[in-house]
Amino acid sequence: MPFGKSLRWYAVLVTLAILTAWLASVLMPRESADGKPGGKGQIDYYSRSVQRTVLDEQGKPRQMLLAEVLYHYPDDDRTELENPVLTLYGTQGTPWVIRSETALLPAGGEIIYLNGKVSISRAADKNGRKLDIVTRNARIRPNDEYAETSEFIQMSSPPDQLSGKGAEVHFGENVRIKLLSEVRRRHDAK
Repeated sequence: MPFGKSLRWYAVLVTLAILTAWLASVLMPRESADGKPGGKGQIDYYSRSVQRTVLDEQGKPRQMLLAEVLYHYPDDDRTELENPVLTLYGTQGTPWVIRSETALLPAGGEIIYLNGKVSISRAADKNGRKLDIVTRNARIRPNDEYAETSEFIQMSSPPDQLSGKGAEVHFGENVRIKLLSEVRRRHDAK
């Protein structure tokens, strides 16, 4: 009888060890072929389901950043994000929601490089116009409420459709969007 009980305990311990090893492999950052996490230096910390909110002087949200995963690299103090969503709140009007596949924040964090597909949207404002922008590989300065890209861009603000190559976007109270070249506009008359 004692041998049967100890055998069961060993089986339970082995099962727990296997589950622990599996869980560790799921939660650890990916490694590249050269054995370095992410292939870009050594990660000193990472986090899943990240949320950061920046408040204004009155304690109201000014910016909110969500990301599925955050990696930090101490060698150059950069941060990389997977599936980030940045929301910019103005003093009035609807917030801007900016999404990308990945993002890079170099040391200092004044500029964010959005990589892959980038979408910028704003729900209907006080004039009833919503705005959707789709591009790739953009740069944003959240504190300046400014973004730019040199890639192809499509904008939709019914009844208008715009496209072009390259853009400068000012998100502030007075929204300004400048398409840089190859601009096309379509207006759907009702």
